[in-house]
Amino acid sequence: MPLPAGFSVRPAAPDDVDFWCRVLSTDPRLAWDPVKVRDSWDKAQPGVQRERSLILEGGIPVGILRIWTAPPARGGPRFVDLAAGFLEGEERADLRDAAWDLAEDRARELGAEVMTTRCLDHETVQREYVATRGYLLDRAGIISGLRIGDQRERFQTLAAESAASMREAGVELTTLDRLPDAHPALYEVMVEAESGVGKTALIRHIPNTIPIVSDTFEVFVDGLRKPWTGEHRVWVALAEGRPVGLSHLAYHPVTGNVFTELTGVARSHRGRGIARALKLQTIAQALDAGVDHLYTENDAENEAILRINRSFGYEPVRQALLFRKAV
Repeated sequence: MPLPAGFSVRPAAPDDVDFWCRVLSTDPRLAWDPVKVRDSWDKAQPGVQRERSLILEGGIPVGILRIWTAPPARGGPRFVDLAAGFLEGEERADLRDAAWDLAEDRARELGAEVMTTRCLDHETVQREYVATRGYLLDRAGIISGLRIGDQRERFQTLAAESAASMREAGVELTTLDRLPDAHPALYEVMVEAESGVGKTALIRHIPNTIPIVSDTFEVFVDGLRKPWTGEHRVWVALAEGRPVGLSHLAYHPVTGNVFTELTGVARSHRGRGIARALKLQTIAQALDAGVDHLYTENDAENEAILRINRSFGYEPVRQALLFRKAV
């Protein structure tokens, strides 16, 4: 179905980031940060193809189209993730149908065997609409929030106690800025944490439907040095002088939101409380920086990390839903 008269599509550019984030930010607590999005605009992971377009009415942006293609996992289907979204009040039935037709046609051109799309649980109209197009709910991520500002003493005590327990067990907790040669070992931990593969046995892989494609080593290191992360805020666990775990937060520069980015521990050192201890160090540091709220997102099947979050007092804020349909 072609777009209705008066509407057109053009490729999105970095200068469109503010509009892009406005469309995607349906909950201000979870708003997309334009500085972070602009920084990563042209930095796709190896084998990933990303296409972004704007939907225009009379030359004025009213919506977006997004296509994300991952390289197929060994023996698995080719996934193409897609979405069409609009500013509040700009969506209408014929426009929405035409936009989704465009996105799905492009996914088929790219060789999609399975098409996926995402939304938050409160986006009821979107949820109901993708169901009419044949998308079925596949999995959910739990986005949780924790108010730390009024629990300063509690978390400072927990962080100090856990650090002392780690020292007694032969594990040192420190920050990456004090470990100039640790990046390769930390990258190995990160890759295994995300995908479950790597040279050494690792923590747990992140449950997923679409294959997770890790950043290159160069992008990983660059990301740790960004102002919203910072190597002085990347917490590392050392056992016998070698990194065996890491955890860090992202301090979003425009929205002010603070999210957990990653927590991972080597399989050989699981069950020792390292993940919990690392996360507590990030919380204590956030308190010193004047942070009041923290957010994190975890797959609903990742019980190990969800258990830790519940013990800290994290409460569900939203669910991030993934839908799929076969082509």
